[in-house]
Amino acid sequence: MRRNFLIIGVIFSAFFLTSGALAQKFELNKIVPVKNIKLHSIKDRYKISLPIPQRWKVKHATLKFRYTNSTALLSYKSRLVVYLDDIPLSQFVLDPKDAEKTAQVDIPGRMLTPGYHSLTFEVAQHSERECEDPFAPELWSVIRLGEATLSVDYEKKAIPLSLSAIPRYIEDPKIFPSQKINLVIPSLDREWLQIGAIVAGGLGARMQYRPVQITVSSHIIQGVDNVVIATGKELSRLGVPHGTDSSGSRIEMSHIPLPGTSNSTQEQALGFDRTHALILVTGDDMGQVKRAALAISSMSFPFPHGSCVQVEKTLLPEIEPYHRKQALYPGDPVRFNDLGFKTHVFKGMTREPKKLEFFLPPDLYIKPNQYAALLLHFGFSSALRKDSTMKIELNGKPVSSVHLDHEDGAFYERYKILLPTYLFKPGKNVLSFESSMIPLIIKRCEGFHDMNLFLTLFDDSIILFPSMDHWGKMPEIGYFFDSGFPFNREVTGADAAFLLLDRDFQSATLAMNLAAYLGQIGGISPADISVVFDPSAAKDKDLLVIGQASRLPKDIVKKAPLSFFGQFAQIRYPQFLDFTQISKRSMWQKFEEKLESYSKLFPVAGKNQISKVYVQKVKLDEKTGLLMEFESPFCKGKNVLLWTGKDSGVFLPTSRMLWSGRLRSLARGDLVLYSTTDPQKVYSFKLGPYYYTGRLSKTEKVDFLLRSYPWLFYSVLGICFLVLAVIFGAYLRWRRKKRLSNEV
Repeated sequence: MRRNFLIIGVIFSAFFLTSGALAQKFELNKIVPVKNIKLHSIKDRYKISLPIPQRWKVKHATLKFRYTNSTALLSYKSRLVVYLDDIPLSQFVLDPKDAEKTAQVDIPGRMLTPGYHSLTFEVAQHSERECEDPFAPELWSVIRLGEATLSVDYEKKAIPLSLSAIPRYIEDPKIFPSQKINLVIPSLDREWLQIGAIVAGGLGARMQYRPVQITVSSHIIQGVDNVVIATGKELSRLGVPHGTDSSGSRIEMSHIPLPGTSNSTQEQALGFDRTHALILVTGDDMGQVKRAALAISSMSFPFPHGSCVQVEKTLLPEIEPYHRKQALYPGDPVRFNDLGFKTHVFKGMTREPKKLEFFLPPDLYIKPNQYAALLLHFGFSSALRKDSTMKIELNGKPVSSVHLDHEDGAFYERYKILLPTYLFKPGKNVLSFESSMIPLIIKRCEGFHDMNLFLTLFDDSIILFPSMDHWGKMPEIGYFFDSGFPFNREVTGADAAFLLLDRDFQSATLAMNLAAYLGQIGGISPADISVVFDPSAAKDKDLLVIGQASRLPKDIVKKAPLSFFGQFAQIRYPQFLDFTQISKRSMWQKFEEKLESYSKLFPVAGKNQISKVYVQKVKLDEKTGLLMEFESPFCKGKNVLLWTGKDSGVFLPTSRMLWSGRLRSLARGDLVLYSTTDPQKVYSFKLGPYYYTGRLSKTEKVDFLLRSYPWLFYSVLGICFLVLAVIFGAYLRWRRKKRLSNEV
């Protein structure tokens, strides 16, 4: 009887875990980067790309959102229509008497096949019965997509036992809101953690833009995909099923075994969760395991077929410093398609912009009077009115426009536009193109059409950023969240290291998530990043330090903006000078500021002073994390990014917050305090001194000194004038003496 109950329990658990039937409600902005939008004119639309994972079989979905329309619209001819892949799903009356509404759009599951689907919101807006102005300011509607929700009823498919299923089912960037993967390692030794960082970095790179939440444990976790990193002997000790007749460096794949099942053939058929994968990265020794880890982290689609593959050798490409995906390298022309931009056609009077995202090294030494060049390749239709334009914005600010002034249309190659380099930001930049095309003939009481209006911007257009040295002002935690700097100067992580002060799974989990984050930003696994437990083993590297506040070594944090050591805790507070303190400045300070205000060479920066407060009994809350960045005490120009808290319990929620938009957008300066339970509580400060990282040529060093110290510049300028005056005076005396001698 007891055996029968056990079999029944196994059958039920196998059914519920393998069927994967789920119904979840998601915030739309966690699936795609959307916000509230405003649609203008008599016809406008907004399009987003809705992802559906390969491992989902969607039965039904419901989209809910609120919208507000102008009260000047005519309800009998104004409509909001929602399309999926150009098929209308629902339409709503834009009624001026009921201007705020909640809309619900039901989407049949048969339309949501795996892949990307175009979800379009299109409005037809009219305010007059006849003779209407198509661009009247009262023609508008606001769709609150930033507050929209998507409810999905789906079930998980069984994952095929083939390595080719890894990029389609497990490392699928269409999985939302995030992918969860558990890394299983035999121990927390440095070698195993370093191999784990290689695998985690590869996972992050292939997830492209989707968060991947990694946990680290010594056993398989049910309900998530697991990657086991171990030798063959360790696999047996961990109780992980594997091919006993295999040897050498290899990658294997199977399903997750359910707990409590034996190895009999009958129960194996019921004892596996077929909706989740178990991936083995293994070998006969640690060297072979590392070879397999390098292989799986660098493989791209298609993976080999079959459930097991042996790895003979892995050769990684040599990548120059600062090179990464979607990056501009100063001095090299880069095509738009290399930055992920595809040829785009602007149609009709719709003004939906097309964006190009790219990254710049944050430590570029940008000087005045330098320009980046856009060499655009585009063409536009005929019958455009002469005031039609293509507007170009950089980071949300208009910087230039192209006049579409040929009534017969035109086609341009290498159309050159110069943009001042000081307008670019360190890290992520967004270049936006927006068309404003108006028909040649458009009269108030005559019909018009916009079907012939188009502008095509081709993806072989080029952006060229001028060459410049690397010399960046630090600290700035925002650089890490924007572009991974400075820990990905070498995209493989050869110049960086993890310093773990505690050997526990919470610290290891945060380290693996940081490795995945660097891999996703750089587009390649940081395979050469080091893992150390002693700071002396990585003194010449940029350090990612993870440890409890009570265990922080004094030699590490002696340059930190916040110190907990000694009889008192020293806390710096910036005190900005107001107008009442200007009179207390010295005559030389006033003279220096006067020079700066008259010169375009020196930006006038706000001055502040720092007060130091010494307090006792400073304690961190259990739910508070602390992030600091400062210059390494071991090597000038190197950096330390310190993650700490009262205990190791803060690191697991921190690893999840690492991927959240709130922490990434608000983390700035050199000190960040954040709550691990309330994502709204993120506080950034700039307390410590500045320092510089990078290297300047000899001529640029002179330029930097003269720009940094105005008094030095004007002193050198004065000395030059004095030397010229002396030389010119000596020359005049010589000429006078020669002339007098000739007269005698």
